[in-house]
Amino acid sequence: MKKIDVINEGWADYALLDSGEGRKLERFGGVLLDRPDPQALWKKSGEKTTAEQWMNADAQFLWAEKGDRWSVSKDLPEEWPIKWNDITMMLSFKGFKHVGIFPEHAAQWAELQSVGKRHAGARMLNLFGYTGAASIAAAQAGMQVTHVDASKQTVQIVKENALASGLGSTAIRVVTEDALKYAKRLVQRGEQFEVIVMDPPAFGRGPKGEVWKIEEKLLELIALVPQLLSPQAKMVIINGYAAGFSARTFGELLYDVVPEGTISYGEVGIAQQDSERVLTTGIYGKWLSK
Repeated sequence: MKKIDVINEGWADYALLDSGEGRKLERFGGVLLDRPDPQALWKKSGEKTTAEQWMNADAQFLWAEKGDRWSVSKDLPEEWPIKWNDITMMLSFKGFKHVGIFPEHAAQWAELQSVGKRHAGARMLNLFGYTGAASIAAAQAGMQVTHVDASKQTVQIVKENALASGLGSTAIRVVTEDALKYAKRLVQRGEQFEVIVMDPPAFGRGPKGEVWKIEEKLLELIALVPQLLSPQAKMVIINGYAAGFSARTFGELLYDVVPEGTISYGEVGIAQQDSERVLTTGIYGKWLSK
């Protein structure tokens, strides 16, 4: 088991421009966003050009006494596209402080595409799949993808993103369901997968009011992994955020349920443009077959 931190660089349509004082300044396509980030405890860069960018951000997420809200420039569209390689994702301000993509996972998208190209037809299960970047990356590389998310609105966005990325309407099996409940159903049906990706939140609700608390449910979900993995299994990834677990914990959880292979774990971060600074955004655990 090895600790390997993953640092994601920006790309043509994304950059972390600055961070500090509890916030981060990012460019998504041609849109500048000022969002909170609890890891950014240091001071902002203080450079004149960067200070102007902070002042001229197109949208800012503000913590308000009555709910949370975005302050958005009047001339900003409700939705706008961002590209990563051949993937097109539509972004918006509909999802709390998130806009529809986690750029810190770009390295994982690339790895999924590599696995898919080496193992044509491999089956992938994406639990808590959000708006579908990982699922689309895998499907473009030839995997048979089952994408599970509890939000009807988010699942509709997945379908739209898949079409915008050149995939047919049936290229991804998209399921609106509580992830744990659906995983149990898959086990009952005897369905298995070569790749499993899960991105569990600290807290969430299923479409029928099911409550997900990671400290109560994660072990139950992880215990299903041996039954969900096929004999030809290639990879399992767990991503995590502000849930109180260490990256090593994710590695140890995988150790208990996966076949012999290679396990890595570590922090996930984004490299700040024109700086040596890295903003840590989460943790991961990963298993690869021999």
